Amino acid sequence: MSILDLRSMPVHTLLQADVAIIGAGPAGLTIARELSRKADVLVLDSGGLSYEPGPQVLNAVENTGEPSGERRAPEGRGYNGSLSWLNDIPAFELRNRMLGGSTHTWVGKCAAFDEMDFALRPWLRLSGWPFERSELMPHLDRAAELLNLGPNVYDAGLHALLRTVPEKLNFDDRTLRYFFWQFSHERQKRGEPMRFANVARSLALSGTKFLTNANVTEIRAEQRGHHSLSVASPEGNMATVRTKMVVLCCGGVENARLLLASNSMSSAGLGNARGTVGRYLADHPRTTLMRFRKGSDIDAVARHFNFYGLKHEGAPHFYLRGLSLSPMIQAREGLTNCAAYPVQIHAADDPWAALKRLAKGGGKRAISDLMTVLGSPGMLTSGAYQRLVKLRGLPHRSAELRFDVMAEQQLDPESRVTLSEKLDRFGKPIARVNWKIGETEIESIARLAQTMSAEFRRLGLPEPELADWIAAGDPSAAAFMDMAHPSCTTRMGSDPATSVVDGNSMVHGVEGVYVAGSSVFPTAGHANPTLMLVALSMRLADHLQERLAEERRPLSGSQPSRQVS
Repeated sequence: MSILDLRSMPVHTLLQADVAIIGAGPAGLTIARELSRKADVLVLDSGGLSYEPGPQVLNAVENTGEPSGERRAPEGRGYNGSLSWLNDIPAFELRNRMLGGSTHTWVGKCAAFDEMDFALRPWLRLSGWPFERSELMPHLDRAAELLNLGPNVYDAGLHALLRTVPEKLNFDDRTLRYFFWQFSHERQKRGEPMRFANVARSLALSGTKFLTNANVTEIRAEQRGHHSLSVASPEGNMATVRTKMVVLCCGGVENARLLLASNSMSSAGLGNARGTVGRYLADHPRTTLMRFRKGSDIDAVARHFNFYGLKHEGAPHFYLRGLSLSPMIQAREGLTNCAAYPVQIHAADDPWAALKRLAKGGGKRAISDLMTVLGSPGMLTSGAYQRLVKLRGLPHRSAELRFDVMAEQQLDPESRVTLSEKLDRFGKPIARVNWKIGETEIESIARLAQTMSAEFRRLGLPEPELADWIAAGDPSAAAFMDMAHPSCTTRMGSDPATSVVDGNSMVHGVEGVYVAGSSVFPTAGHANPTLMLVALSMRLADHLQERLAEERRPLSGSQPSRQVS
């Protein structure tokens, strides 16, 4: 395998590549995969093949913004079960320095942005993408194939494709619409989210070069086609990489920090002549909108908001059904895009959860879980029929059903990543993060909750218990948490005064230096970012291939060189 470890390499090693990719998460590995066998590619990552605590120390940030104190959502990021520990990681520090990046701890949740997300919306500053959604669709479909997803349909149009059509609810489509999410998983291991570490291993076996435990401390854009990277291992071993093209794929916080810290040639940082690097930081403010606590209420609502499946290329794919604010109400009231999704908290005597624990080896609850399973034959039989025949979600015995929300943010230039006075082990400033949550997104979240509650009541569904701050009409008491989806800090656009990269993801005015990942999103939408950033990475890879082909093409009218004997 072509995986090198900087810690064991000679001092001051010099490496060369056509394309140097910094970061081995979904964005970096997607680009490496697309360029594999077509260019000399070197992928650098500050971690190794597996998760190790040491490199994660470098994720530390100085947080001067949200969430802070009482403004932090009690459920954190909303993870349950074996991933509940992710709720306790400080804001903007939930990153994975290793091959595979964020997919080491994700649950695989994916969705594409709406048509509306790409559009110019006069009520939202800096809205609008440099291209329409239709241009990205071929790349979205390629991304879905890589992520092992079903069709890229996330609205009510999905109903026509499902094996079992959900019971129709006559929501007022002027205010609410259905929204769906699907989940990426490994092809060979159902139920296991797709891990891009496996993509890295496959690429290494086919010859793509990786340099692990390699922290890029500076990018030097020296001249067209000639750039260099300063690289260091945790133990202090140094290396230099010379390359024609650099692609920065380190996430929304780290992409901005590294550009700002690459300041030996310009004190403001690389690509920051207009002071835009790190601005417009957006995440997905998450909180709980409402709850159902009575078993009968939970069942009455859960039957409409669960998993629904279809067969695509011979394999089953399941979609989670939720609700979002309609484009009409967003435009009329000047709101951002946001969507609510169901979260079931399983009861201690839920037979399907008990069966899952037994399948993994039992543990301390093995005897009680076995008794629960043996005492619930009817629920298990009907659930198996629902899952295998009707392609529906499993019926659970739940202690609570809640609806959580993720919202798009109105872009704010003062919500940003800058450099702290605190230094990391390499003597470089850590990131200072000042995340601001504005009134517009809080109003949008409250409006979604109020609209859902009113519609549930009108349709005869159980009435939810609204979050205290929504019920009291007190937005100052709202509490949120980041979802580890930092975006827009190196946003794409045509105006260097409000963007960092152009429509091809190249840093304005810096030939051959590109950025990939959610940091280039012009706006952040409400959907989980992985599918979108993989699609944009494929689009960028196509552009890089064209650029490399142009460089190799002989000049018009030139004659082949002759060897003198």
